[in-house]
Amino acid sequence: MGEDDDSHPSEMRLYKNIPQMSFDDTDREPDQTFSLNRDPTGELEYATKISRFSSVYHLSIHISKNFGADTTKVLYIGLRGEWTEFRRHEVTICNYEASANPADHKVHQVTPQTHFIS
Repeated sequence: MGEDDDSHPSEMRLYKNIPQMSFDDTDREPDQTFSLNRDPTGELEYATKISRFSSVYHLSIHISKNFGADTTKVLYIGLRGEWTEFRRHEVTICNYEASANPADHKVHQVTPQTHFIS
């Protein structure tokens, strides 16, 4: 939502899951770009691409253009969606054996078995 003049944003870019994003990172391809219409009352909604925004833990919004003023004025940004708790899973260090080590698998046999072939 913005003023009803040329300072209203006309383009918005969304970037997901880039926690340390800076203005230098806005050169990369955004996950989605919106061409905005003037909306001084905040009634318009813009739908995101569901396939790209199904798992977002960090959202960066870049207002790249307005309707011609020297500065851009944003009055309100509303977000809609479902919140789920983010659980960070650290990398688990695992060792896998290419073949079993017989020393690790001790078999306790009291009487050895012998098979006779006649």
